[in-house]
Amino acid sequence: MMTALMLFQFSGCDNDDEDPDPGGNGDGPNVQLDDGILVDGDGFTLYFFTRDVSGESACEGSCLSTWPAFHVSSIDAGTGLDEADFGTITRGDGDMQTTYKGWPLYYYASDNAAGQTNGEGVGNVWFVGKPDYSIMLANAQLVGNDGVNYTGDYEPGDGETQYFVDSFGRTLYAFINDTQDQNNYTEEDFSNNATWPIFHTDISSLPSTINADDFGTIDVFGESQLTYKGWPLYYFIGDENRGENKGVSVPTPGVWPVVNTSTDPAPEGEEPSEPTIGVAENETLGNILTDAEGMTLYFFSNDPNGESNCSGTCLDNWPRFYVEEIVLSEESSLDAGDFGITGEGENIQTTYKGWPLYYFAADAAAGETGGEGIGEIWYVAKPDYTVMIANQEVNEGEGAVKYFVDAEGNTLYIFTNDTEDVSNCTGSCVDNWPVFYLDSEVNLPSTISTEDFSSITRSDDDMQFTYQGQPLYYYAADGARGLTTGEGVGNVWFVAEP
Repeated sequence: MMTALMLFQFSGCDNDDEDPDPGGNGDGPNVQLDDGILVDGDGFTLYFFTRDVSGESACEGSCLSTWPAFHVSSIDAGTGLDEADFGTITRGDGDMQTTYKGWPLYYYASDNAAGQTNGEGVGNVWFVGKPDYSIMLANAQLVGNDGVNYTGDYEPGDGETQYFVDSFGRTLYAFINDTQDQNNYTEEDFSNNATWPIFHTDISSLPSTINADDFGTIDVFGESQLTYKGWPLYYFIGDENRGENKGVSVPTPGVWPVVNTSTDPAPEGEEPSEPTIGVAENETLGNILTDAEGMTLYFFSNDPNGESNCSGTCLDNWPRFYVEEIVLSEESSLDAGDFGITGEGENIQTTYKGWPLYYFAADAAAGETGGEGIGEIWYVAKPDYTVMIANQEVNEGEGAVKYFVDAEGNTLYIFTNDTEDVSNCTGSCVDNWPVFYLDSEVNLPSTISTEDFSSITRSDDDMQFTYQGQPLYYYAADGARGLTTGEGVGNVWFVAEP
């Protein structure tokens, strides 16, 4: 039977070469595994102390009477252990002590026979040593990145706080703005992951006072993250050494709290709102914009300037569409930034890429597109138009003209000095008349033939769209959508008409 006195004598031994090391009988390993627990060569259990998270022993004086330090001068590790995980520290009293993964090792004086684990969980600070802890507990003073000592309530002050660390003593944090099983911090491109890296490990072994059922795993843009009571867990890049907990003051105390068994469950997040805008696939027209119920939405060619020009009786046939909040489904390829608002009061209206949106009153059911092409000025709203048709006056007193604009309502022009499929606007000319080209398929209103559109390679090797062989341009002086100030310039530049 091993007594506390014998253990204390072992811990203070100088271990000269002529004396055998404690912890073994000299015929086998002096550190080994017994049912997954670290034991010495005679099978006596070895322990971790949570106050040793920094890697230095915090057990001194009378503490050593109950928890004698374990030391062997040379590790002879048993099966399943890596000798590289062991080390040696010099204690404050000058004696040597063996460490495992940075944790100083101890005996428990009340273990009177090999295999006993009476020290497990004592004071919630002593735990059997294991090689496969997924999470460990640490007890230490919280010291923020600002150098201030904090209590467990994140108020300035002195006091020990218990918190979770990984198996090597590195502190784990939660983010106060996260919700149940939802990481609300990490960017999709992981551009901020360097500061607060997400933490994940498979839960294989835990101190006995931690409930494994409180852990879970979530997916964060394709990467796994461990959660505790629904809180996603993180490291802080500023913690350079084991046991440091500098993140508790960043950016202000309590925003990134440490995690422990007293941590309340993460709050439930708000239920996601139902989508208010959708995309439907039409066999003839392709992808079209719809409202939440699948009713088709439309553009009006008279609205190239981004304001509604449908009023009075027009609205009887083409009611305005408006939603207070743009909510897109997770599967949607739409960008919420493409939506906006025009008008106010009773005239308020939702826009897409600057085009006011309408219903067609004669569409009786979801998916109907009866308004497509009416008057060659009404068209279903599509997310991927290459070219749209505008219909408005370009020369005062001459009435409305149909002409081409891009998807955002910017006017397109032709140059009468060009020849078929050849641009003669080169050099400084292009500064005033930028070429029109998109690296995408041509997508047009149904009244325009795609066969009339093509592309050419210009003499400067740039690409340019053409309509019926006529190269297409913008006018740099058109400072806003819907403007046609390039019409008639030099009597050689004109809006591109179908």
